[in-house]
Amino acid sequence: MLRLSRAIVIQDLELLVDDSIGRVGRHEWSVRGIDCRWERHSHSAAAYSFDLDVLNLRTKGGAGGVWELFIVSEYWRSGQGTPLHNPKWLKVVRGKPNDVLKWIKLHRDEALEKSRAAATKAPV
Repeated sequence: MLRLSRAIVIQDLELLVDDSIGRVGRHEWSVRGIDCRWERHSHSAAAYSFDLDVLNLRTKGGAGGVWELFIVSEYWRSGQGTPLHNPKWLKVVRGKPNDVLKWIKLHRDEALEKSRAAATKAPV
């Protein structure tokens, strides 16, 4: 079983909750039974600057268990704007990591089935 901190797990979560078309200008939305909240924090100094993007995902409960996590993306730059360090990490603050992985698998499989069905219906 994959560890939650793996980049592929973070990428899956971000893709499954991405509702960018429906949330333009909004910082809170719900998708696939998950309440999502996005915030950006920035700081600029003479020698460096950074932005922190924080994505908070929280289940509404139900069969997938109750869990909450944060995905933090850091963007560090030198005073001249040169990228220095861009880590991304995840922290579960409530619930079991295994429930998060089960949710990902369920919804990833669901999304794949929908895309396959749409591809077979598309005219050639």
